[in-house]
Amino acid sequence: MRRCGAHSMDCAITLVAGRFSASRETMNEIDPKRQERNKRYRTGLEERGIKAFQVVAPETAKGLFRRAAELMTRDNDPMEPRQAMRLVGGANEPELGDSAPALIAELDEARKRIAEIERQAEARRAITAQAAERHRQMLEAERDAARAAEAAEREKVQAIAMEALQAQERVGRAETVILQVKTLPGIKGRLVRWLAGDVLPD
Repeated sequence: MRRCGAHSMDCAITLVAGRFSASRETMNEIDPKRQERNKRYRTGLEERGIKAFQVVAPETAKGLFRRAAELMTRDNDPMEPRQAMRLVGGANEPELGDSAPALIAELDEARKRIAEIERQAEARRAITAQAAERHRQMLEAERDAARAAEAAEREKVQAIAMEALQAQERVGRAETVILQVKTLPGIKGRLVRWLAGDVLPD
């Protein structure tokens, strides 16, 4: 029997041997022959230990209960109720039974191993990151040292070039002075050339 309120999502469903009989308040709409067939059918089911009962469930559960009833009341190899309900509900894995504690302990142990592996992996990642950071800092230090050495060498070369230029300028000025001394006229010129000797060659 299925009774639904106007605004209710729950329905009272009569589950009979894989069939859902959604009868109305009046039974006048069902013909006598059909009533007799249903009666014989239910009698046969009761002889097999199968009886009708009501469940209150959402309308969307109708198909699940129908399928479960078919599996439990089929003529060939009917399923146990728990097995049928688990199959219909989508749980195809076998029941845990007495092995549940051992499986739970094994699952906990596996979780611990996974957590330890993750911890070790995180530690290795941290060590790798630290090594990479040290290597980066070392490369940066080497680069900075090379840049400093290059700058110092460049400054040294510039200083040498400046000294050479200044020396060349001094030589030029000295040659100019020598030429001027050599060209001094009269006794003064001869005296200066005599005093200078080899410094002022002819």
